[in-house]
Amino acid sequence: MVNGFRVKDACGLSDVSHIESLQEKSQCALEEYCRTQYPNQPTRFGKLLLRLPSLRTVSSQVIEQLFFVRLVGKTPIETLIRDMLLSGSSFSWPYLPSM
Repeated sequence: MVNGFRVKDACGLSDVSHIESLQEKSQCALEEYCRTQYPNQPTRFGKLLLRLPSLRTVSSQVIEQLFFVRLVGKTPIETLIRDMLLSGSSFSWPYLPSM
C-alpha cells in the first residue's frame, strides 16, 4: 500500500512491484518538490498526503473535465493514453481542438 492506494485494488495490473516502485518515486519527487518550492511550509507534504484519500472519491470523468477538456476536447483520456502507448514516440496529438 502506498499513500492509501492498494495496488491490488487496480484491475488489470500485471507488474505490481513496478507500479509500487513508480508510486514510491512519485512520492519522493513530490516530497522533494514541496521541500524546495515551499521551504517555509514544512508540513505541506504531509498535508498533501492526507488529502489523497479524499481525491480517490473524485471520478475520472470529473478529473478529465477539470484538467484535460481544453487540451483534448471530449476525447476520453483512456483513448489518448492507449494511442500514445501504441504509437511510441511518433505520437502527433490528433485530438487537439481547433482554436
